[in-house]
Amino acid sequence: MAGSVFVVLAGGRGERLWPVSETRAKPLVPILGEPLVCRHLRLGLATGLFDEAVVLVGYRGGEVVEAVRACGFGGVRFVEQGGALGTGHAVRRVLEELGGEGVFTFVYGDVYLDSRFYGLLASAEAPSVLAGWVEDARWYGLLDVGDGLVRGVVEKPREPRGGWVFLGGFKVDGSFLGLLRGLEPSPRGEVEVTDALEALAREGVLRALVGGEGWGWVDVGRPWDVLRANRMAFHDPQFSGGVEGEVHSSAVLEGDVERIYIARGARIGAHSVVEGPAYIGPGARVGPGAHVRGYTVLLEGAYVGFASEVKASVIMEGARAPHLNYVGDSVVGEHVNLGAGTVTANLRFDGRSVRMTVKGERVDTGLRKLGAVIGGYAQTGINVSIMPGVRIGPRALVYPGCVVGRDVGSGEAFKC
Repeated sequence: MAGSVFVVLAGGRGERLWPVSETRAKPLVPILGEPLVCRHLRLGLATGLFDEAVVLVGYRGGEVVEAVRACGFGGVRFVEQGGALGTGHAVRRVLEELGGEGVFTFVYGDVYLDSRFYGLLASAEAPSVLAGWVEDARWYGLLDVGDGLVRGVVEKPREPRGGWVFLGGFKVDGSFLGLLRGLEPSPRGEVEVTDALEALAREGVLRALVGGEGWGWVDVGRPWDVLRANRMAFHDPQFSGGVEGEVHSSAVLEGDVERIYIARGARIGAHSVVEGPAYIGPGARVGPGAHVRGYTVLLEGAYVGFASEVKASVIMEGARAPHLNYVGDSVVGEHVNLGAGTVTANLRFDGRSVRMTVKGERVDTGLRKLGAVIGGYAQTGINVSIMPGVRIGPRALVYPGCVVGRDVGSGEAFKC
């Protein structure tokens, strides 16, 4: 029998993740400065239980290949999906390309998993799936679990209900290829891997792998999931803080100081405050006189300047909140520039949970605090106010003095 293979499925398009996914492939969403696909490879290979690593690429595949190599994974093999025909088709392509012999561990490239899940999955017998509990299973594959086995699978049930769901990680042997070849497309026109897993469940052989208490996971499919995944990563047992960059003698590190990471080349300026947990990436700058609050992630080259405050947000590469800005519970895309006095509102006036539009449908995020999601290279003028749950497309321009109460399209010039 061939060896054990670790596979990351990184071919997804990520339409629900707009505007984040318009300027980067979905598997390149950053988790504390590391692309999701690289995080999967690092943690999977760290188990020492795999003989080979494979990444399936599709939409914007060249970007994924470049990122994987930049992360230092030179020996990874890439398989081209050849069309967005569903997860079952993606898995089939890998098994056919590799000859269908051996044991294969698959992880979806757009899922955040606690680092402990990788050892659980790597050491399990095939066939097995990762399972986790949710209160509303409509976004997931719902599993009927009992006595350690999966007895049935329902893909994205229509009615809200709690239950065990498929976490996007599973382990099979080469015989799984035969099940995939016999599948018909779902009503969505895609070949679903959950249909093949359901066939194994009916045979009574599919094991359910359940993590321990506090093992976090997030399907990073919607814009606010970027915030949720990064927040969880601060509490992963593998994360540790440390100061490698420059901190001015008058700056203050407080809160959960052990979970503050300041990368080499980063600078915390005079009279600035950084509250932990926080991640300050290489070349990022804070201050002087700035306030970075807990659960903030500043990626490489990001800048939070004088009298600006950032709270529980992800500020991507080269983005700037240079003066008199408030950014709360928001995602700010790469190379965005916020004009002086631009603020994001993160709490509805009536106190209800924030709603956001996803693929044309208004969705209750379940979050009481959620600010804006701003696509890469967008720009705001001075004194702009952005209401909770608003999405601003990449390269959009928001004119000075505007109150933004609706989504702004890619490249749109928003005037009030």
